[in-house]
Amino acid sequence: MKLSTKTSLNFLSVALFTFLFGIIAFYYTLRYQVDKYINLELNKSKIALLEQTAKLNKFPSTTYGNCQLMTYKTIEFSKENTNFYKDTLILDKKVNRYKPYRLMTFSTTINNQAYEIQMLRTLEETDGLIINIFLFMTLLFILLIVILLIVNQYSSNQIWKDFYLSLDKINKFDLNIHKDIKLTTTDIKEFEDLNIVLRRMTKRIASDYSKMKEYTENASHEIQTPLAIINSKLELLLQCKELPEKQYQIIADASEASDRLARLNKTLILLTRIENRQFPEEKTIFPQQIIEKHLNNYEEIILSKGIKLSTTFEPEVNIQINPHLADILFLNLIKNAIRHNIPNGELKIKLNSTVFEIANSGAPLDIDSKLLFDRFFKSTKSSQSLGLGLSIVKKITELFNIKINYNYTENLHVVKLFFPK
Repeated sequence: MKLSTKTSLNFLSVALFTFLFGIIAFYYTLRYQVDKYINLELNKSKIALLEQTAKLNKFPSTTYGNCQLMTYKTIEFSKENTNFYKDTLILDKKVNRYKPYRLMTFSTTINNQAYEIQMLRTLEETDGLIINIFLFMTLLFILLIVILLIVNQYSSNQIWKDFYLSLDKINKFDLNIHKDIKLTTTDIKEFEDLNIVLRRMTKRIASDYSKMKEYTENASHEIQTPLAIINSKLELLLQCKELPEKQYQIIADASEASDRLARLNKTLILLTRIENRQFPEEKTIFPQQIIEKHLNNYEEIILSKGIKLSTTFEPEVNIQINPHLADILFLNLIKNAIRHNIPNGELKIKLNSTVFEIANSGAPLDIDSKLLFDRFFKSTKSSQSLGLGLSIVKKITELFNIKINYNYTENLHVVKLFFPK
């Protein structure tokens, strides 16, 4: 979730809570003011009624002043200057429904007789007015919240625009281009401070990367030369016919170790180059051609082990990838499937526009399958393996957003590559 979205959601939650509280407070305040006004009008009618009653020495009628209805009855004693107010419902027989009224009850004394008088005033019109005002204010509040939310979102997007521009440039920053990162200057101090730190950091990273790359290349070159000399000298010794059997075996073991060291050095250099993204070139390649080429190269080994090969290819399948790394990717998977296959086992290869699947017979792994693509992992039965083939496969798939999956089912080790759309 973006920060601007989270800010807007927080603002919306606070605004809705404030709106709910405010609209309830507004309703009760409006209701109180209307009741206060009607009470005042009823009190005016009471004063006028008492003045008229004092002149006539009797009640003038059942309605008086602004009140729509008035009733009275005799009581034992009167509570002068005391008014009681409440809301009530009275049945209107003309329309056969109850209507709301405001009721005022008070008492007075006429000719030494105490009376309780009730004066009522309809609330139908005022209630309708209150509802209309309440609905209008509700819509106004909602409109105001929507406008504020839109303004807040727009304002947040404008404020964070420079940040997202910097983030995008950092995301596209490539150490292999050897160019300083160019970040947009902003008038927001915090973002400008961030840009300063990012510029300083990327320069230091680029410098360290350049030094590491130079060291790796130099070390690779310097190691290859003495290894080549050692191998050539050992080969010359192995060609000597006068060597005792024991010394011959020692030299053969040394030659094998030297050759293994040379292969290890080349493989580690390749891994480093992949991790450093030194294969930027991407082209449209056809995996079927690469797969068939490697299968032809391993045809003799497949026949010698009695492996039953089956292939299923969807025509014209193509992917975007570096051609050299694509060759290494499929070579390592095929070589791994053949090397770890059992005599008279199966090798199944399927290819379509979305997935490449390779399955080979074999016993279950003796360790956790999650370690399969780790560097220097190898089965205890594979002493000749460097343990880097599947690690290289993993790095290549990560570089080109190819998802890789392994599972063991029906006595088959199955590796799948899911190509990006």
